[in-house]
Amino acid sequence: MTQEPRAREVLREAARHALLAPSEHNAQPWRFRLHGAVLDLRADRTRRLPATDEAAHNLLLGCGCALHHLRVALAAAGREADVRRGNDEDPEHPLARVRLGGPTTPDPRTRRWFGAMPGRRTDRRRFSGQEVGPEVVEALAEAARSCGGTLFLATGSVRRAIVEAAAEADRAMRARLDYAAEMQHWTRRYAGAHDGIPASSRPDTPAVAYGDVEMRWMPPGTLDRPRAGPGARDASQILLLAAPSADTVSLVRAGEALSAVLLEAEALGLAVTPFTAPFEEPAVEARIRHLGIGAHRIPVIALRVGRRLPGAATIPPTPRRPLHAVLTEDP
Repeated sequence: MTQEPRAREVLREAARHALLAPSEHNAQPWRFRLHGAVLDLRADRTRRLPATDEAAHNLLLGCGCALHHLRVALAAAGREADVRRGNDEDPEHPLARVRLGGPTTPDPRTRRWFGAMPGRRTDRRRFSGQEVGPEVVEALAEAARSCGGTLFLATGSVRRAIVEAAAEADRAMRARLDYAAEMQHWTRRYAGAHDGIPASSRPDTPAVAYGDVEMRWMPPGTLDRPRAGPGARDASQILLLAAPSADTVSLVRAGEALSAVLLEAEALGLAVTPFTAPFEEPAVEARIRHLGIGAHRIPVIALRVGRRLPGAATIPPTPRRPLHAVLTEDP
């Protein structure tokens, strides 16, 4: 049986790697509690974005990403994870309760994903005209399937519905004072906050459209947009991640699948822009279900995926809260 001090050390180190997980506006809406040889993951609902995430779906996706990062870190350290998922409604049913399993040998995918964690970024810039081929889309879909997720390639009327809804949602949001305040809050963070979207992650010119995809508005930053010649084409694909339902466990598992897709994309050298705006309106969500994914699944997030333009600058790391700010340790 694993000795408790050693188990706590392994779980603590895995939690440190989980802090690299993505979340909307880099809000990092998670908390960990280490007690005995057990690590609990809970949602930090004080970090929900009320203007853009009223139902807390994106908060749960972020927590799922953190859980997947944690699991990958444990596997990379040669340990299996025994995970019990819950609804986070009482002390005995956190979003996830993690115990160490037996020893394991990291497989190539685990090593690839673990290596991709530090370099993964959200890229809001123009992508190149080089196509993302079907074999790449299938590799991303397989990454989602490994965590029980379903990833669809959005084409034709489904793609049009997604990009049109995203543009309409962005325009509507920009007219709302609560959204403006929320965006200001997460893009104008004080130096010691260790969260939010820093200027170095935001393009240095206002949002533009790349082909049919209109980018979400946010205050300009300092990240150079790669130069592209007249008529340059952005060949990005739109992928759609779906969940079986909108209950807590399903959304956390969808977040785990999202993390797998993003890490696989980084390992393949792809650039990704996640966005959820199309699914904030029930009518749009219902239309996308009808057109592309079926009645028994719900769309939870869209991913703009492409290849970086030659010469595109490396995006600096986004700030992360220190482990002691998110981890409570009990005997």
